[in-house]
Amino acid sequence: MPIEPRHPLVEIKDAVSDFVAKEAELASAELKPAAKAAGMGAGFFAGAAVFLFHALWMLVILITLAVGLLLHSVTPMGPWVSFTLGFLVSVLFSVLVAGILFTLGRGKFSQVKKPEATISEAKATLDAVVDAIASRTKGSDVAIKPGNLPQFRDAEEGDLP
Repeated sequence: MPIEPRHPLVEIKDAVSDFVAKEAELASAELKPAAKAAGMGAGFFAGAAVFLFHALWMLVILITLAVGLLLHSVTPMGPWVSFTLGFLVSVLFSVLVAGILFTLGRGKFSQVKKPEATISEAKATLDAVVDAIASRTKGSDVAIKPGNLPQFRDAEEGDLP
């Protein structure tokens, strides 16, 4: 029984599928231990952040009580009014710090841009492969000429963080 020739796109699809599967298996073998260690490290950092937040909150309460005691000792206000004003000062200070941090964070997020060069190079590579397949005559091999491939640029000093 004669074997029918397969369509070139099927051959390319199968080759790419095999390549991607093998690369995914290799990446999985390399990344699983690193991901586990990174996850545990992130958990420890999160725990440290919770306790740091708690300590910071206790410091805010301490400062609030100190302001309340100061107001109570230098003004004729009663203790409840003094401590209430101390907490109000603390709240206003916390809102001011939160506003400054929000403004800084929004400024950093506005600097995030799409990877235009990567997208255009991927499109150019796909176009080169499609052109090579489309220009193939029956019974010939696919040949991608170096002139049809996209030219990758080297990272310049200003491109890297």
